[in-house]
Order: sequence, then C-alpha cells, then structure tokens
Amino acid sequence: MIRLTYRYILLFLIYLLPTFCFGQVVYDGQVINSVTDIAIQGVTVTLLKEKTGTQTNENGYFSLESERPAKNDTLQFTCVGYKPFKLPISAYLPHVLIALQASNTQLNEVVINNKKVKTIKLGRFSYYDIHSTARHQVVLIKQRTPLAKLFTAPKANAILIDIAIGRMDLPTSPSFAIRNKFTTFLIHVMAEDPATGGPGKILFTKNASLTDNSTWIDFDVSKDYIVIPTANFFLAVEWMINPYNEIIGVSNSPKLDWITRRGYQMLKDASEYRVYYQPFLVGYGNEDTLKPGVLYNKVGNSWQYTQQYEPLDLALSATIHY
Repeated sequence: MIRLTYRYILLFLIYLLPTFCFGQVVYDGQVINSVTDIAIQGVTVTLLKEKTGTQTNENGYFSLESERPAKNDTLQFTCVGYKPFKLPISAYLPHVLIALQASNTQLNEVVINNKKVKTIKLGRFSYYDIHSTARHQVVLIKQRTPLAKLFTAPKANAILIDIAIGRMDLPTSPSFAIRNKFTTFLIHVMAEDPATGGPGKILFTKNASLTDNSTWIDFDVSKDYIVIPTANFFLAVEWMINPYNEIIGVSNSPKLDWITRRGYQMLKDASEYRVYYQPFLVGYGNEDTLKPGVLYNKVGNSWQYTQQYEPLDLALSATIHY
C-alpha cells in the first residue's frame, strides 16, 4: 500500500505546474473584406514566434492552436491582393473579426456594355451587431418553419451576387448538449407575390452546408445569375428537420412527485429534453435606433406576416448589382 506524504504531493503538484501555466490556447475568428464585408478564403494566419499557421476556409473562418503561446507573440494575416495585418495576442479577443484592406483600389462601380453597374448591400449588418454588447440586444432565433425577410432594391431586374447570414451557437451551459458544428439548410430567393405582398414564386434555391462554428457566413451566388424581376423580393431560410441538424436541450423542470393527505402537491426536479434544429439565426439591434425587419413565417402552405421578433432585425443581407 502506497502512502502519499506531504513531500510527494508537493513534488507531484510542481511537476504539473507547467501544464497549468502553459495550457493549450485556441485562437479563432473570421477574416472579411473591409469594403464589401465578404469573407476571404485562403488567408494565411501565422503565429510569428511559434512559427505555426493555418488558412481561412470558404467562410473566412480560422482556428489556430498554440501549445505554449509566447507572451509577446503576434498573429499575422496575409493574403494575395490584401495588405498584411498584425495583431498582438495581448489584444486578441475570442471569435475576433479581422477586416483586411485591399492592396489596390477597389471600385464600387464596374462598366458593362458602356453602362455603369452599381453594387449595394441591402439589410447590411456588422460583425459586432451579431454579438451581444451594451449597445445591441441579441436574440437567438430557433425556428422549425421557414422564415423570410423582405428586401427592397432601387429598381427591378437587379442581379443577386451575395447572401450573408449571422449565426449563433447555443450556450455552452448545462442546459444544452454538446455543440454540433455541422448543419445543412435551404436558402430561397423569392419574388414578391403581387396579390399578398408576401413571398411568392421561388426564383432560386441554395442548399447550404456548414462545417464549422462560423458566426458570419457568406454565400457567393454571382455565378448563378439570379435576376430578381420585382423591386421587392425575399430571402427565406428553410430548416431541415433531420438528425443531422439536431441539438438536444436538457433542463430541469418541476414534476409532480406525490400529493399529501391534505391535497398539497409535492414537486421534484426532473430532467426535461427538447430537440432544437440548426442553424440558429440572430435577431439583433436596439429598439430605439433600429427599424425592425419585415418578416414572414410560413404556416402550412401560406406565408403570414409576423411580429414575433420585433423590434429586432434578422441578420440576413443581400448584395445586388443594378
């Protein structure tokens, strides 16, 4: 039988001390274009002193692990066509957003067939809008039925080139099961129904699949040549009710245990399970400064105007050429 003395316990703790002091650190975030807000793929992210690195994926998302981060190390972001950017790890914040500037002048207008084509982002939101701050209220939107947001272009026959969505994860608390970073869902581009003013004919459907916990997702649809015939149009998100998108929620709920002779109900805490489906979208804003988005919810086979999330707006934007 081994008896641990004070000396052995002390030596054991001293042996573990470096592990506690120099635990693994994960640096993650997203990289976007400072002008267009579109995610940049293929950005090289490097810890200069540790000489380790990674690259951003198609959503501009990166995750870089450091076994023993140096106190004065620096994260460097480099990409062809953009100015390099350095971030001291002392200034790093979790899920950091890096906005790179193009190394050459980017024009907001291009010329096609001797006509100037303008680019505009409708429903613009920022990275900071979709994270809880003192200025913004952020709400997790959990849906099972399709949800559509109204957009108004300057004129009809605009061309849709990009769709951006703000996404959230469920909190990592005892109330929820382990996170699931994989999800798939549908995005519909819809014309306005002239009879109801709500979502009408589906013009285009995008099958979206996410494989990480990016909170800002861009979908480049410029090559799909989506012409929107009406000035008013809708973007709709349709949840896919399948096990791939499931997250199990666990909470405590009072249940009837027994009834006393005098008729008093005695309760006890019991586990309660609920199923949620990804993706979880973001409702954001301040009721004093934000004009709420116009949203429609699909009930059965018809679309109905909903005020469920007012006075917040849905983090969903559309970039168009016109």
